Amino acid sequence: MAQILGFDFGGTKVDIGIAEANGLLTQTHRLRVAGYRDVTALIEASLRVGQELARDRAVQVIGVSTMGITHPDRVDLAPNIPGWQEIKLPGQFHLAFPNIPVVIENDVRAACFAEFTWGSLQGSRCAGYLNLGTGMAMSFIINGQIYAGAHGAAGEIAYLWRRQEEGFRHGKAPFEESYGGGGLDRTVQREFSPYQNLGTLFDHLEDERVNAYLLETFQEIARRVGHVLLAYDVERVAVGGGIAQRFEWFAPIFSSEWADHLPFPPELVPARYSDQAGLYGAIAVASHQGGLP
Repeated sequence: MAQILGFDFGGTKVDIGIAEANGLLTQTHRLRVAGYRDVTALIEASLRVGQELARDRAVQVIGVSTMGITHPDRVDLAPNIPGWQEIKLPGQFHLAFPNIPVVIENDVRAACFAEFTWGSLQGSRCAGYLNLGTGMAMSFIINGQIYAGAHGAAGEIAYLWRRQEEGFRHGKAPFEESYGGGGLDRTVQREFSPYQNLGTLFDHLEDERVNAYLLETFQEIARRVGHVLLAYDVERVAVGGGIAQRFEWFAPIFSSEWADHLPFPPELVPARYSDQAGLYGAIAVASHQGGLP
């Protein structure tokens, strides 16, 4: 039976797994980024784990989900791990697995394709995936195909800006820095001491000030995302990422904002895959591009 070897490189962890062509994971292994001195050591360790998992298995294709936009000689838009921008990921994989085709995809697009293939976006023709976490990004399925854009940067909503905010040219991602998980945690620490992160605020919803802040915050996120949705006219949006754990709380806010302002507001659903979204995504794109049934 055909097997797929999947890798998901994230900001805090690397997930590696073996799966069947239908997405059924049969074995997984996780590495913590903090346990390695630099990206070279991390990648070398990841490849060794992958080689061990693939030993004596009929691996026909390898899928890799990773931050940013991967080129043969660099990675664009991947600031989470120092040194990641300089890695040459395609060459390293081909050296480690010389006889197996390798498919490399952006992590959010990969997660979107997993949802489209096996998850909450099944049956959609045009759909979107919204990642709400430390990083903020979107991905789109248009007429059944992943849409990457002219430079592979479609859906990079981290760079959305308001007047007088510095942007990409200055090394800034203003929307993500304010409304991603890290930015929200910093606001909570500054404005709601002694609370330390966004999650703790949800334990104090009886506080009117907390409620007002959360309502305003998620209304703003819904508005920014809604502006992007106007360009794509999708029928369904799946939400993943760490903040999506609060989906039941913020979903009515999103739906209300979109119902008021979008001509055809999409259905809003929680993503099926959460902690392993990138790994399932790597397997999904590898199965599709590798031509597996």
